[in-house]
Formats: sequence, structure tokens, C-alpha cells
Amino acid sequence: MVHERLAELQRQVAELMRGNVPVAARADGANVITAGATPVDRAIRLVLSELRKEVPYDSCSVQELREQRLVIIAGVGFADLDVVLGESFAIDNVDIPNGEVVHRRRPLVVADTDQYRAFRQGLHVGDNIRSWLGVPLIHRDQLVGVLTLDNGQADFFTAFHAQTSLAFASLVAFAMASEEAGEAYA
Repeated sequence: MVHERLAELQRQVAELMRGNVPVAARADGANVITAGATPVDRAIRLVLSELRKEVPYDSCSVQELREQRLVIIAGVGFADLDVVLGESFAIDNVDIPNGEVVHRRRPLVVADTDQYRAFRQGLHVGDNIRSWLGVPLIHRDQLVGVLTLDNGQADFFTAFHAQTSLAFASLVAFAMASEEAGEAYA
């Protein structure tokens, strides 16, 4: 069932990237907010909304890789998304797991975020993030960023969640990478 939903979602993302308005209208109805209303923003909204049906999360962010930093460009589930958008993290910061995802280029499940100091201070204080899942955003073997999912329950995310999220992440990566290139999913 997930494979059929992913195939349909892939078709919808491709339509959005071509500027198909009917799909864009459905995507705009999703309970996901991004920084703008470009085709890539609408595609991200749609994918995050569908991902939440398969992998329950409390909050989620899309982080674009810019040189040696990850910059949050979209998200859902945050009390004040405007505060989160534009935040960036150095990929070599050992206080957060994000860089591990970049360097390993594979999903990372953190059962309990207490092992990372950044979850107990700064941006994440009060967010009640106990379990974390980071997924690389890869398009045509190029890493374009990281998708992160948060949950308030420790030990929530599983290997199944990681593999399922990886499939959805490929659609987000496609949208991000193809925005400038003007590509469309075949």
C-alpha cells in the first residue's frame, strides 16, 4: 500500500514542480507550513503531510545543506515556525546528530536525545523532543540536506520508520534539487 501511495505522491510532486495548479491547491490544504509558496515549497508541504500518515511525528524540519551548514527551510509542528526557519547548524557540531546524517548519508535514529546537549538548550528548549530521526535528502547521489523528525516519546522511532522516511525524503530531495534545474520526475 505504501508503494502505491509513494508512486502517486511522486506523480503529484512532479506535477507541482511543473506548476500544476490543481495539485498545488490540494497541497496548500495540508497542515504544513513552509517559508514561501514556490512549487518546491508546495511539494515539500505535500510530502511532509503524507509522511506524517506513515511515520507519526510531533515536529519535522527540512534542512538544506549550504556549504558546511544545514539551514532550516521548512517545517511543521513547531510552536513558532518563524523562529525556527533560517536557523542553521554546523555539520561538524558534536552537540547535535544532524552532521552524522550528512557524513554517513543514511538515516540515524536517536532513541533518547538526552545524549545530545543541543536538545537541552537553545532552540530546542521546551519542544519536548525525546526521540529523533534524521534522514539524508539525496538526489542523483548528491546530498542536498537532511529531513528531521521529532517525537516526545523516547525510543519512538524504529528502523521501519527510518526506511519509510527515506522513501519520502527522496521526493523532498528531488523537489529541492530540481527547482533550479527545472527538472520533472519522469
